[in-house]
Amino acid sequence: MLENLLQIFVFFILGYTARKLKIIPQEYSKAYIDYIMNFGFPALVIYNIYRLRFSLDVLGIIILGWIAIFLTIFVSYLISKSLKLDKKRTVAFIMMSTFSNTGFLGYPFIHSLYGEEGLRYAVIFDNLAMFLPIFLLAPFIINYAKEGSTKINIKKLLLFPPFIALAIGISLKPFDVPEIFLNLLKTLGMTVIPIILFSVGLNLRFSHIGKDLKLLTVNMLVKLFVSPLILLLILLILKIDLTLPYKVAILQLAMPPMVLASIYLIDADLEKDFAVSSVAIGIILSFLTVPIWYFLLNSLGHQN
Repeated sequence: MLENLLQIFVFFILGYTARKLKIIPQEYSKAYIDYIMNFGFPALVIYNIYRLRFSLDVLGIIILGWIAIFLTIFVSYLISKSLKLDKKRTVAFIMMSTFSNTGFLGYPFIHSLYGEEGLRYAVIFDNLAMFLPIFLLAPFIINYAKEGSTKINIKKLLLFPPFIALAIGISLKPFDVPEIFLNLLKTLGMTVIPIILFSVGLNLRFSHIGKDLKLLTVNMLVKLFVSPLILLLILLILKIDLTLPYKVAILQLAMPPMVLASIYLIDADLEKDFAVSSVAIGIILSFLTVPIWYFLLNSLGHQN
């Protein structure tokens, strides 16, 4: 595990170092991200969804993932009230405490810790228990501060490349897809992980962390510990076995704040510096907190 995590860290540091030493300009990261979103992610999603064996656990991580998200929103709201935050800061705190970076960091971490089988559950959770919730809920959360439109752009959702890939992967399951095509998808999909990490490192910024250190600390406690703990407690209360799909779901909730959540806040002109700082510090802390969760979950549950 430590060797796999070291590989993740190295790709991440290479991107950060490349920008700091001006070897690769930060603006080049857009090309990497465009490749990931339009080619790499779709290939990865189609391959893993086609290979995934659907079960009650798959449905369980989707349903319980949604429940955990709603409970995290509620807990974050209560904490924001106890801190006496205004509406703008409350919305920013909720967004950055609730939604996880299940794609750009979730995929590399899960693949390193639980291999290809774990990655298949990560893809399901990312698309249906994280991306779909933020797409549907973010307009309503932001409206609390902005009091503007809560219109949901369904067309944008349906045309999102990984979401299209999810539909394609599901539709192909009844058919015998040639291995040469599946191997091509697998090879293309595996390029995603190093490129993701490199591009994340290329975009990392720490310049505004000192400005909101207290709120960032609380934000990280909720995002990296409370949110996954909520799902773990639900499983313990319901006496559901901690099998691989649920381990993956908990780890996905333990990922740092989602980049898309920060983009929503920036577009709405809500606490841009706090949003960017949350993403940055969350990424760094995740290299410590994710292994902690991994060892905890393996001590509590089955190994498969």
